[in-house]
Amino acid sequence: MTTVRKPILSGQSPFAMFIFSSLGVILIGLVFQLIGLFLTVLIYDVSMLELMDLSGDEAPGVINAVKFLQIIGALGTFVFSSMLISFFYTGSWFGYFPFGRNLNAGSSIFLVLVMIVSLPFVNLLTEFNMGLELPFERIDNYLRQLEEQTETLMMTLVRADNLRALLVNLFMIAIIPAVGEELVFRGLLQRHLTEMFKNGHVAVIIAAGIFSLAHFQVYSFLPRFFLGLILGYAFLYGRSIWYPMIAHLVNNTLGVLFYFFYMKESDAPSGSLEEIGTVDLMPWVGMLSFVLVVIMMVLWIRMEQANQSLRRDSAGRD
Repeated sequence: MTTVRKPILSGQSPFAMFIFSSLGVILIGLVFQLIGLFLTVLIYDVSMLELMDLSGDEAPGVINAVKFLQIIGALGTFVFSSMLISFFYTGSWFGYFPFGRNLNAGSSIFLVLVMIVSLPFVNLLTEFNMGLELPFERIDNYLRQLEEQTETLMMTLVRADNLRALLVNLFMIAIIPAVGEELVFRGLLQRHLTEMFKNGHVAVIIAAGIFSLAHFQVYSFLPRFFLGLILGYAFLYGRSIWYPMIAHLVNNTLGVLFYFFYMKESDAPSGSLEEIGTVDLMPWVGMLSFVLVVIMMVLWIRMEQANQSLRRDSAGRD
């Protein structure tokens, strides 16, 4: 008689799964960061100091090394960790994630439009968030320095003057986060939270907060939290991890393409995409953007509910 072995962590409580998923992602991420650091130093012949102290004027070889390190770290932290955790839960590398077989093209396109329309309000939130000050000056200054260092790193990484560099940036900044971060924050954590609280809205809000905090940028918390809400509701009502992945991919791709076409040599020109909706450039567009996003998400949710109802009716007749 053949015995079927159950997955190691099958049947655990939602809280236990939430703790295991969170710690698993952190620990596996640390391991891959160390592996990536070792491989980068070995392959690119650069020092750890060069990798960790970027000023924005590094040689192309150093920048390529940092990109390699970022890619290895992100693949391990988000993609591999979520696959391994899924295996522990279900015995399948992707078995825990609801990919869904009936992704609706109309809903996908509509969600893309939502992400584009959200840009002015995201810009407005970014400006507002940057203007906030913490009550403790030393902590505020320290966090702002970290924010500036992160911005310097990002500006260094997105710099691209040819098609190959652009494709690398799209893979590193758009594709990997869209797949990996959604597997972790929506596919794992939001699902655990939904089962814990028995309330999808609470799960969306908490997952969006964790998603924003996990980027360690206090002065970018609000815009990333807002985007996390859109991604969370896309997952909650779309019932497929593909929807937040598509939305996340669109958001990050727009940023990569913007920097490629408008910021090759210097800062963005006056009146650029990043300023639309801010106080200095058409703030009313930012508020209109928020209203439109809310309306469009309500319409999108109703569209998906109708599509799911039609699929259930069709399956019932079959």
